[in-house]
Amino acid sequence: MNSPLVEQFKRGGVSRDVRLTAAARSFPLIPEDQIELLHLLATDKDREIRNRAEEGLDAMSEEDLLGALKQASVSESVLDFYACRVESAPLQKAIVQNNVTENTTILRMIPGLVEENLEFVVVNQTRLIRYPAIIDALEAHDLLNADQRRRLKELKHDFKLDKEAMAVVSETGSLLKPGIVRDLEDGPEEDEVPAPKSKEEAIARYGADEGETEEKHKKNLASRIYAMNVAQKMVEALKGNREARMMLIRDRNRLVYSAVLASPKLTESDVGQISSMRNISPEVLRHIGKNPPWIKRYNITHELVRNPKTPPEIAMRLIQRLKDPDLKRLVKDRDVSEQVRRLAQNKVR
Repeated sequence: MNSPLVEQFKRGGVSRDVRLTAAARSFPLIPEDQIELLHLLATDKDREIRNRAEEGLDAMSEEDLLGALKQASVSESVLDFYACRVESAPLQKAIVQNNVTENTTILRMIPGLVEENLEFVVVNQTRLIRYPAIIDALEAHDLLNADQRRRLKELKHDFKLDKEAMAVVSETGSLLKPGIVRDLEDGPEEDEVPAPKSKEEAIARYGADEGETEEKHKKNLASRIYAMNVAQKMVEALKGNREARMMLIRDRNRLVYSAVLASPKLTESDVGQISSMRNISPEVLRHIGKNPPWIKRYNITHELVRNPKTPPEIAMRLIQRLKDPDLKRLVKDRDVSEQVRRLAQNKVR
């Protein structure tokens, strides 16, 4: 599933200081999300942001890159970006073996492939039949061995892949072509409701649940968050402690609450507590309800269905998972929408 934070950047409306902070890799994201975000920022209309993002992409460690390039969720444009930039056999293998990788990307990689990775292209007959230009490129490779050449020859004969069929024009499909830039500043505003105007209002908004922390500590943390700008709140959301996450998930800025959801420190226990909150954006609950690993947990599904802030279409889809005793209680719950109660009643019947 795509990172909620990356999705918010794609929507646009992100201020320059936040984009610069992200391009400098100041947000401690998991490698897959970091690469996706940097790749997006490498198309930014702002030259400084583009340059920082590309430097960040080139500076990624091989270990982090390897983990990201193997993922089925990685975008094709990221695979294409690295296709002709990586020389190590493991990284090449990760791109070649990823089913997301486009045929045009494989075609461009072939001249630079090391010998051991040529075999991974040769054995993928489905790809070769669908895009015969790859066969042509393989046969032109000096390191292709006799057995591989024989198999390619047989494949062309069996599927009648003549020269005309193999004359396919190569298109890179890269999002990083010169001149193509994105206006990531244009879009919906970062803040969907006004920010707190005073420390007292901030404490009221960010205050943790009663009994969760000592009152003095709670007020100090809320006051500290109040003094932060958006980028600082995002960093705190990503690497702060559980208490900070539980406060910042209530922020009405879509980038801030998305940073909480993208935090590598976020636990299933955190998600369970967030799912029960009545003072957060419905978009937070929508994202949780669309995340398969999270809704496998019964308590999270149950809390989402019971929460009146959960978008009805999410609650109605998840209601199918509830047990009979919880369905019966839901029928009597006047806080949830009439649609949800009616569906619960039909299932009870």
